[in-house]
Amino acid sequence: MYCMNRENASRLAIGLMVLLLPYAWPFTVVALAAAFFMEKSTRLLAATLGFLLIIRPVLAQMSIDLPLYVIAISFMASTFASLGYLRFSSLTGSIAHLLITVALGYPLAIWISAGTIPKESAMFLAVLGGLSGTFLNQASRMRDFAVPFGTAMVMWLFSFRYPFPELHTIILICLFALILGVGAYWAKAADISAVISETIVGFLVIIFAGLSWFLLLLIFYLMGGGFTRYGYAKKEKLGIAQSHGGARGYKNVFSNSLVPLAMAVFYGIYGNDLFVYAFIGSVATANGDTLASEIGETSSSKPRMITTLKETEPGVDGGVTLLGEGASLLGALIISILAAISGMTGLLGIVIGTAAGFLGTNFDSLLGATLQSRGTLSNNGVNLAATAFGAIAGGVVWYVLHIWNIL
Repeated sequence: MYCMNRENASRLAIGLMVLLLPYAWPFTVVALAAAFFMEKSTRLLAATLGFLLIIRPVLAQMSIDLPLYVIAISFMASTFASLGYLRFSSLTGSIAHLLITVALGYPLAIWISAGTIPKESAMFLAVLGGLSGTFLNQASRMRDFAVPFGTAMVMWLFSFRYPFPELHTIILICLFALILGVGAYWAKAADISAVISETIVGFLVIIFAGLSWFLLLLIFYLMGGGFTRYGYAKKEKLGIAQSHGGARGYKNVFSNSLVPLAMAVFYGIYGNDLFVYAFIGSVATANGDTLASEIGETSSSKPRMITTLKETEPGVDGGVTLLGEGASLLGALIISILAAISGMTGLLGIVIGTAAGFLGTNFDSLLGATLQSRGTLSNNGVNLAATAFGAIAGGVVWYVLHIWNIL
């Protein structure tokens, strides 16, 4: 329950220190040092924000700019927004955290930047800072470090010049992605951390590549959630069913979506078709792997290890079945066909995407039988590597065909 105790009062005071930034940011460091010694519970927060301010002139000596407005938004995410989070239940609190960061961060960025950045960039960074801060506030155990530092680093990464859409469009894109995430939570297909992580992915993919790109990822999310429940009773009986009733967490979201997200951002920046096919290959891999796992585990025949073809037990990493291989091919084909229907590729793109997805899925099984079984990689690590392999496969095939003037 929310209470204005010493810790919260200190957090509020630290948040108000942002008002010093445009005029005398060194005094903000002094004020943060005072807060560090006066209140033990917020020492990590004061130290982290102080570090961001101190490192800024050091970076400037190397001709690296860490914008002051980025640090200012991180102040909001870790103070006022965190206080707002405490007043509500977990999901509502997370939404409140996002809204407060955006509502305070946007005008603050405009004020501190003194018109040096477009208002669209300020809104984009405020929304991105709000989403990343909300996610870290939900997922991290060291919030007073992760929220200010992580939020600042994410915004800094995206603080380049880009033709962002108009203010209302940026807000609508965020709301659209958030509503879909909340819908997944209500359908018990995602936990709260997954809601925010899916919103981050959706927001960035739509901003940099467009709605059609995100719809491919959305199809993967929907099919993944649906087929997780396919034959769930049998999987549960065998002890291989997804935990929490099949609800996905942020690790699952990011392990399957980071590579497609990177391809979408690269496409938005560079506009090269290579990233289109790499994106399709990565999503086709993620979808193929999910269907192979969830459908293949219900096969009546025993799986065989992909490395030795010897029979093994259901759920063993690296085990494959004919049913699972067929499901993998189907999952990759569905994504590739939808990409062609949306106009992202032509008919040949269906072949490229399906092949890349099928190869990526089997690469996932190969890693499962080797590195994952030895404990070198986790399941999420394998998913990340497999989607990267699918992206590389799709990109390389496109590049070869492009050189041969086939595409």
